[in-house]
Amino acid sequence: MKRMKYIKYAVTVLLTAAAVCGCGTKDAGTAGSGADAGQEHEPLTILANSDIDMLKSAVSEKYPEVRLEVIPYNGKNWSRFTCDQMITGDMPDIYNTTLAWLNYPDEMKANLMDLSTYAFTDNYDPTLLSQQELDGGLYLLPSKYAVYSCAYNKTLFDKYGWKAPESFEELKALAPKIKKKGVRLAVTNTFNAGQGFQYVCNLADTIGLSSIKGVQWQKDFLSGKADAAEGFGEAMDYMQEWLDFGLLEGSDSLDGKSSFEIFSEGNTAFAIGGVDRWTQNEDGTGDVYAPMPYLSRDGSQNMYITMQSKNFGISKKLTEKGNEQKLEDALHVMEVLSTEEGQNSFYNANTTYISSLREWEVDPSSPYASCIEDMKGGHTAPLLYTGWEGILARAGENLLDYMNGEYTKEEVLDTMDQLRDEWLANGENVLSEVDRKYSQKEAAQLVGKVFGEAAGADCALISLNKAVDNCGIQNGDGISGYIMPLPLTEDRVVSIMPTGWNGNIMTVSLKGSRIKEYAKKGYKIENDGKSAVFPYELFVKGGNELSDEAEYKAVVCGADEELRTEGNIQDSGIQGLQAFRDFFNKNGNPAMTEELLKWNE
Repeated sequence: MKRMKYIKYAVTVLLTAAAVCGCGTKDAGTAGSGADAGQEHEPLTILANSDIDMLKSAVSEKYPEVRLEVIPYNGKNWSRFTCDQMITGDMPDIYNTTLAWLNYPDEMKANLMDLSTYAFTDNYDPTLLSQQELDGGLYLLPSKYAVYSCAYNKTLFDKYGWKAPESFEELKALAPKIKKKGVRLAVTNTFNAGQGFQYVCNLADTIGLSSIKGVQWQKDFLSGKADAAEGFGEAMDYMQEWLDFGLLEGSDSLDGKSSFEIFSEGNTAFAIGGVDRWTQNEDGTGDVYAPMPYLSRDGSQNMYITMQSKNFGISKKLTEKGNEQKLEDALHVMEVLSTEEGQNSFYNANTTYISSLREWEVDPSSPYASCIEDMKGGHTAPLLYTGWEGILARAGENLLDYMNGEYTKEEVLDTMDQLRDEWLANGENVLSEVDRKYSQKEAAQLVGKVFGEAAGADCALISLNKAVDNCGIQNGDGISGYIMPLPLTEDRVVSIMPTGWNGNIMTVSLKGSRIKEYAKKGYKIENDGKSAVFPYELFVKGGNELSDEAEYKAVVCGADEELRTEGNIQDSGIQGLQAFRDFFNKNGNPAMTEELLKWNE
């Protein structure tokens, strides 16, 4: 049985807003008198998965009256969750997402402000802004963008006098020398199904996928006018060369963390799928790594893959009467975010990105200093995601199986065609129709029931990622976000479910008295000498009371070391996402209701 791995992105109102706040056009700037000096400004909300102290400081330095309040989200599908916020209009004041979402033009215009007339847009690279225009408007402004590349151990190369390969042919010639020294050739991040899809896309980019002809094929394929073999056939042959050569590996256990751990041991030449940082140690010491493009055979079409890491906008609700002060404050925040200091505030010192600002110049010490000219010279291609949402997870799963020798090239390409046809005919598979917003607690109740039934448990301890006095700590092991009034699809399940695309349900066995005590204590997370406690929701099958002395099996989402040890935590072997599929399919894909949330006997 193949393993299941899913991966798993009114213009007139603007003029009115400009009039009421006195800061609408490039000529007018963004100044405004605002509220009385002694009046405290209402905070602006912003979604974040960590503290934003650097941004708060940057804003406060220039506009001390402006306050920012974090809405925590540490779920496994940021792109889907934030996209759905935009679709529904249920978003923070300062909107923060990964992709530009130009494939949702009506929703963008309805729920985000057009920022194209504001002076701070002049700070951006006009080429990047042109890629985000929508009918002449700018609804999202880009922050720094991530570069997806391979990496090599520069310290190791310098030690042995090796030259970084500039083509796949040069790499093949170098490989025997690497192996002769007892050095591992490469380690590959292959745990997430999305990477299986991205590897074939990235290699296809070295053959012309991002060319005019390649872009036309993408449009034709997605509309059903072309087949997968035309665009990906040669790329899969090239992928097979990488596999045969050992540059790509088909292991199903090397996620980003574990593959980087192997690479950082210092005896591996290449890391395929990127690195967590560009030095061996977090403090910048140890081996130094350097980026390497996805290599074409002769080196003439080497490619670095790029994607905006964050895009920022303003909720259109701030243009409504009564929100004049918040709108003025939000524009001040956007002004700060349009500076280098503001853009840097979302990135730690160990992470390297390329700026989207016009006046930015690469730091000579940056890992990208060696390749920025190549990137400016056209050796870049955008990460394929938007428009491909309907097939990339399943196609990525099949491609990982192909990398493990479990699928043939023909099977993968045929499956892509079938997935595309199903997508065009039926849209994405809908597990349940949802007619209202379901809160974080209600989402936890659904997860507790689904996981509990799948694992044969008596109850469920589900932690929540809520705003607490947490020194920037967030809970990635519990429920983040909420269920929106949109069709419940697999990627939307993943956006709120703590097990993500491929994590398994965990259980503990404890007496009722201890389960209740843990429910009261909450889930404690400790990180770098700091700690935070997140609340549990306890759900019991049948709504019964737990007997103090009876032994129960409990599903747990978020368990500290004490609970893991005392409860003898067990991996059920059941994927959380598969449990959701099975639950809704066996029940005939019922609509979401309060009754559906109840965990009956």
